Amino acid sequence: MTNAYECTPQPQRSQAADPLRTRDFRLLVAGLGISLFANLMLRFAMSMWVLDETGSAAAFASILTASILPTILLSPLGGVMADRTNRRTVMVALDALSAVTVLVCAAIFSAAGFNLAAIAVMQVVLAVLDAMETPTVQAALPQMFRSHGEDVMRRAMAVVNVVNQTSTLVPAVLGGVLYAAVGAMPMMGITIVGFGAAAVVECFIRLGAPDRGDAGRVTAVDDLRAAGRFLTRERPHVLHLVLICAALNFLVTGYAEVGFPYMARTVLGFGSTAYGLAYGLVGASGLLGALVGGRVARSLSMRRFPMAIAAFSLTILPQALAMTIPAGGVIRLAVLTASTCGTMIAITLANLIAVPAIQMGCPENMTGKVMSLALSASMCAQPLGQIAYGWAYSVYPAGAVLAVTFALATAMLPPVAHVTRRF
Repeated sequence: MTNAYECTPQPQRSQAADPLRTRDFRLLVAGLGISLFANLMLRFAMSMWVLDETGSAAAFASILTASILPTILLSPLGGVMADRTNRRTVMVALDALSAVTVLVCAAIFSAAGFNLAAIAVMQVVLAVLDAMETPTVQAALPQMFRSHGEDVMRRAMAVVNVVNQTSTLVPAVLGGVLYAAVGAMPMMGITIVGFGAAAVVECFIRLGAPDRGDAGRVTAVDDLRAAGRFLTRERPHVLHLVLICAALNFLVTGYAEVGFPYMARTVLGFGSTAYGLAYGLVGASGLLGALVGGRVARSLSMRRFPMAIAAFSLTILPQALAMTIPAGGVIRLAVLTASTCGTMIAITLANLIAVPAIQMGCPENMTGKVMSLALSASMCAQPLGQIAYGWAYSVYPAGAVLAVTFALATAMLPPVAHVTRRF
């Protein structure tokens, strides 16, 4: 089997210091951004269409929830493909399949009108394809930049995070305007063109076939077993870091994605305008964190990881105090918003430290599988965090829930410090 580095053009040192000066990375980022934009624009359009047709906000939320289990189960197959097949080919195929999926559903809607079952199937298929593409992209980055060290990898990850954040914010801003102006079907057309354009752009990425190193491994199950042995026996510290990232996802998803809107809207009683402004600031803070991370990538070594987690825990404390002591609603919302913005910056920096460390801690033939397992672990933590915090906020005062969250985040510091010393 051909080694990836024999047929993948490696950027010169001066180019790799700034990943955006590398042609193939620019194409990768462009394809990723277009694909994410198309996916999120479609999700927004479908949520509005379902709400208009059924009058139920829970209907589309149920569809997204139903897509989680197949996504968790099938995401590791994306990692297997990423380590067995040319990663460019995988990305092109997945975006092309996404375009075909939306095209087929658009034809169904044109012929039969609104169909909730077709929307459900489409969203589940797209969620699975997206989850399979994520480990492929994450495995392609070390294939491009492994020889240039972790600081270059962090710069590349920072750019990817900027693209992710921008592709999340822009559809949220433009989606409502476009839906009101043209409706759901033209937005599906935009999505089809977007997925198709992403596939075309990715065709021009120069990536060689990865070094499989899979002697004796015939099936995908064999590959995943090998990845499990690698994590549990050869690199247990990588597994521990994956589990820490999943635990962080549990806390952040629960207290930020569930708790922040609950406290702003239900506890403090603010309307959609004030909440929308606060939510926009929180979203922009994730983008700011990625931009800052790109500027200081050289200093974001693993020894900074405990500091990032400590900063995350400290952003929770002001919220716990604000929701416990007597204060005006505006002051409380300001503290919640500012602190949650700090949370997003701290977590973004923590991700910029942890993800490249996991990638660089894996050999070429394991990167895709390990990243897919890490993604599955984080996706498992997400609904668990939503359920746990949804229950906690319905039973206990918000200040008490935040105080427990602060205690849990602080309790993570000793194991984080222990794992950090292993890298």
